[in-house]
Amino acid sequence: MIPKFTRRQFAQLAPGPFLASLATRAAAAPPDPAAAGAVPSRIVLSWAGDPARTQAVTWRTDLRAASPQAQVAKFLADPKFEPLATTTSAAFQKDDLGDGRSAAHYAARFQGLEPNTAYCYRVGDGQVWGEWNVFRTASATPEPFRFLYVGDEQNSIKSLWSRSIRRAYAAAPDARFLVHAGDLVAEGYDDSLWGEWSDALAFISATVPSIPVPGNHDLHRPVGAPDAKSSLAAAWPWRSHFALPANGPDLDDMPGQSYYLDYQGVRFIALDVNAFAEEGYDAAARQRVTAKEVEWVTRVLSDNPNRWTIVVQHQGIYAIAQDREYAAMRAALAPLYEKYHVDLVLQGHDHVYARTHKIARDRIVDPSAPGVIYVISVSGPKMYKTQKVNSQYMAKMIENEQFYQIVDVSPNRLALTAYSIDGAVADKFELRKNGTSSTYINHS
Repeated sequence: MIPKFTRRQFAQLAPGPFLASLATRAAAAPPDPAAAGAVPSRIVLSWAGDPARTQAVTWRTDLRAASPQAQVAKFLADPKFEPLATTTSAAFQKDDLGDGRSAAHYAARFQGLEPNTAYCYRVGDGQVWGEWNVFRTASATPEPFRFLYVGDEQNSIKSLWSRSIRRAYAAAPDARFLVHAGDLVAEGYDDSLWGEWSDALAFISATVPSIPVPGNHDLHRPVGAPDAKSSLAAAWPWRSHFALPANGPDLDDMPGQSYYLDYQGVRFIALDVNAFAEEGYDAAARQRVTAKEVEWVTRVLSDNPNRWTIVVQHQGIYAIAQDREYAAMRAALAPLYEKYHVDLVLQGHDHVYARTHKIARDRIVDPSAPGVIYVISVSGPKMYKTQKVNSQYMAKMIENEQFYQIVDVSPNRLALTAYSIDGAVADKFELRKNGTSSTYINHS
């Protein structure tokens, strides 16, 4: 039987030869690099290029690595695959955490990958590595796939949003990526909230790429920040946690906030609409951004070879939460969405679930006529009440539930199913593609 000691008795034990030997060996052993803050955390997959031939990843360590790098190899059942891996160096960015504290963030890009192929990868510094994770590249041609779409994570992220995203992943483990419709955290500048976001996702962010767009909360600066109302740049953690396409509007101070990528026959356009939605920003700053974004989104929509088009934005074109209405944004963007046959607009911000019928020029149109469907959803626990404004356009409105959406896409069909996180189907519809227009079928 192992004797039990009080803390005082343990402290009074005389070190015998065995304890002295252990102490000597511990003093002589080199420090464990893993204990010194070199273990990778907050691993997030995304894209900065063609999803069929590239993959991007970001991660963090408590201390800066001398040689940050990532390795990738084709996924094999044989565990002796490691010598086949290729290594790529990573870019470094300092995370200033305040009070003299800092951490290190890295971004690496895998290029020259083969389409529709499973790969495994790991990140580290050549000595301390994270685990091997797996991703699959997109097909180079239109093929069926599914993805997950979630609205505002924002509040009680680790404790309550975790149940939403983990239920969503359990329901669709074959989802090819996650679409985040803004307000990933409540205060964009608060690194601890991004830590909660990463904890809630756990391994999911390292295996399922993210397509995020910033919400108004993701732009928040500390109280008293001099540029709090003059700059629409996302707070610094946004740029640290995501490596995103550099094909957005000509706005050097807002990289990775608006961009597009093409995935198996679908053009996804992530559009930062914070400048359209006012939120108290300076008029000159808003005008500078909205002018550039309208010019850019017009070009991206007009020169689009894909069969389907999906826009992701935060504030709703047809807002449905109490005391919200973005008529100026609707006047600027809805005609473009209609003109260039956008099929679906995925949104957040209102903390309810709402979905329109097909709409064109502020009226519900025949299911077979050209028009756009707008969806609003919330995955976090903060809830709002709906309003009558814009309710005439809605096919469905639901309050006080957390949701996730599974979207299935094939060359001729797009279907969205909204689930409350207890697994109940809350809403369902589909679009059938016929030329540039699509027929809308409401299953709700």
